[in-house]
Amino acid sequence: MAKGRLDSLMDQLGVRLVPTYRRRARGQSHARGTMKALRDAHGEGHLIFVVRTIKQSTGNIDELWSETIGAVSDIVIQRPDLAEQRAGDFMEAIRQDRPCCSPWPRSGTQAVAGTRDIAHTNTLRG
Repeated sequence: MAKGRLDSLMDQLGVRLVPTYRRRARGQSHARGTMKALRDAHGEGHLIFVVRTIKQSTGNIDELWSETIGAVSDIVIQRPDLAEQRAGDFMEAIRQDRPCCSPWPRSGTQAVAGTRDIAHTNTLRG
């Protein structure tokens, strides 16, 4: 059976798309539907940038989940000025708690929790 266009594209990026009934390993993803939807809506270049952004940022090689892919894609669409940077630098800019790089407006008194703070808060809520 021949590989589809999306599988071939992901192979070039070092990502293997696996069925949801199989356990994911490093550099693998179950997010075929999300990736296909992004490619169809915004083109292959957008999808490539999003996947590279996640893969090249420190400690995120295993974060190829639909939610992460969708969130990074939304930021790329909302802040094309940040997307002009290299993919790894883009994700590092987003991860920093700096008002100059935040994709959403905020007042000087608001603090944006980091991903660890959000995860910790969610575990406390039960």
